[in-house]
Amino acid sequence: MSMNIGSKLVSKLGSPNSRIPLAAKDIFNSTGYTYFSYDAGGKIEGKDRLVDEVGTGALWLFGIPAYKKLIDKTIFKKAGISPEVDVRILKDNDYLKKAIENAPTKTIMEDLKKAGANIPKTKALTILKFGMSLGLTMLSYFALTKFKQNMTKKNIEKEFLAKQIENQPETLSPYNNENPIFSDFNQGKKKNNTPSFGSSSLSKVAESIVLNPINNMFVLDTCISGERLSSARTKGEFAEYGIKEGSFLFFVYIADKLIKKGIETASEKILKSPIKLDAKFLSTNLAENILKQKSLQDEIKEFSKKFGKNCDTNALYEYIFKNQNSTVVEAAKSSGIISTIKTGQIDTRKYIDVKKMQELAENLQKFISSSTNSNNTKSYLNKIKALKVGSTMLNIGVCCLFLGYVVPKMMYDYRKKHQNGKNDFHVKTEYEKELATKHAKSL
Repeated sequence: MSMNIGSKLVSKLGSPNSRIPLAAKDIFNSTGYTYFSYDAGGKIEGKDRLVDEVGTGALWLFGIPAYKKLIDKTIFKKAGISPEVDVRILKDNDYLKKAIENAPTKTIMEDLKKAGANIPKTKALTILKFGMSLGLTMLSYFALTKFKQNMTKKNIEKEFLAKQIENQPETLSPYNNENPIFSDFNQGKKKNNTPSFGSSSLSKVAESIVLNPINNMFVLDTCISGERLSSARTKGEFAEYGIKEGSFLFFVYIADKLIKKGIETASEKILKSPIKLDAKFLSTNLAENILKQKSLQDEIKEFSKKFGKNCDTNALYEYIFKNQNSTVVEAAKSSGIISTIKTGQIDTRKYIDVKKMQELAENLQKFISSSTNSNNTKSYLNKIKALKVGSTMLNIGVCCLFLGYVVPKMMYDYRKKHQNGKNDFHVKTEYEKELATKHAKSL
């Protein structure tokens, strides 16, 4: 089954379960905000924004996965439970039995047996893993926020002191303890009066949150957004964070789905070209063979007829495990719906979503039926692949444009409007006022 690197990338960029499109959007978002911060607020705001965006982005993308991996190698290992077993399999005894019977290796079979013999423990560990990884990532973020705010505070103080020293008479040494600037700050440290810059069984919804990596990131994102708003250093920063966080959540988690659905509908109705199939599958020899061989088309039609809506799910799992080289199952493997081990056999520890299998069969039939309008199978397939690539890049491009330019510019236009035409770093302005007031009282 041939598959090129480009199709893998496009597949990842268009996948609702991949972190790659989220990372791409975050890079544009961070770059846009950092640029506007340097341009509007100078070096101090630029550094503040750079640390915030890069640090938060790293924790957002890698925090939960890293802590989960740590928990897998410690808590799960000590408990003797494999973290590879999807707890959704344990909800259905028939499914679990079939998964054990059809396990491709002895290790996978033992993993399933141990999890099946300790269902409450396995579920509890899965929930614990999510809760701990989320909590540890948020603690890391709190530490990052504190570091960033202290860094910015020191940079503002340093610049403020430098300006004050320049205005002092030459007879007064700036390094003398009698200098009111330094005596003021020394007293401030002693008095600690400096301003603060800180601030069961799983339901379907719970399953989606705990087991889906993208939903993990959404929960983390909402926590980060809440923390940013609660620890905003000024009213202006609170308003800007409101704009930033709201737009980020929309364009990362909602807009791309709406855009994708719109493009796919338009392609199917206007261009008569269905593009819902995965890019990795479209690059395989199987995709071309399906268009050429009637026997494969009949097999897909029979699958849809037998395993359509309200089908016997146990019969479907039985079919999948016993017919691993069948057309629909092979298509599901290349599309990432079914997980496999290195030999190409199904990893029965991983959950197989019945709905996704049914949607795949339906999309394969549309793929076949629309090809009858073309006299050349090769050109038809190339057209579908080109549309798939174009639609994916357009979707990512629109979101990145808004996140990297439109929204950052909108945020700083808002700042300018509410600061009497100025776009200065309001945190710096407010803190300098406090320093100036404190300095004046010491004179």
